[in-house]
Amino acid sequence: MSNELLKHVGSRIKMFRKIKKLTIDELAKIISKSKSTVSKYESGEIAIDIVTLFDIASALNINIVNLIDYEDEEKIENEQVPFWQAGHLYMYHQIGKKIHCSLLKLKKEENKNRTVATLYYKVSDINNLNNCDCVYHGYMNHHDNILNLNLINCLYDSESVLINFFIPMKKVTTLEGLISGIESVSLRPASYKVVLSKLQLSSEEQRELLQLSKDVIKRLKNDHVFRVDD
Repeated sequence: MSNELLKHVGSRIKMFRKIKKLTIDELAKIISKSKSTVSKYESGEIAIDIVTLFDIASALNINIVNLIDYEDEEKIENEQVPFWQAGHLYMYHQIGKKIHCSLLKLKKEENKNRTVATLYYKVSDINNLNNCDCVYHGYMNHHDNILNLNLINCLYDSESVLINFFIPMKKVTTLEGLISGIESVSLRPASYKVVLSKLQLSSEEQRELLQLSKDVIKRLKNDHVFRVDD
């Protein structure tokens, strides 16, 4: 377990360092360590004391939770756990004909009524989060029938996204909502329908749940409101 944890933390440091476009030497200078030491941190060869871990998180402009979000691979996904208490959730959205999967990791902050949220956006391999388009971090909030996330791009602080979901009274394993932010290609404000799931969805389930109904399209044309119904 300890070796796996060290490698996990090291891989997270390396991933966020690359996202911030820092070299090992540049990160080493910021935290007052040698380049060799930082390299060993990233490879998981040596342990990191808590003070240094906080220094690294500060240098990378992220919450320390983003570096220690280790989960036991044998942990079984539980459909009965409420969305806001899950350790991780799967998020799907569609651009054109292509459906993208993102992974949302959650960690309840001790002694604080908030949940740290990290979104690994557009993951090409769900088992390797290092292969994602970008990473957003922030907080999840839960209020009765509303679940929302306020997240900031780890690389560009100027870009933030808001994701909102309505939670129905009945028990469900998926939620339908909207993500609003800046479109990467046009740099214009945009919104997409998203599906949040406790379990990985099949291709057929993804297509079915992400389909826009005629009522949604009609409402958008007539009322200029893009509202996703459950």
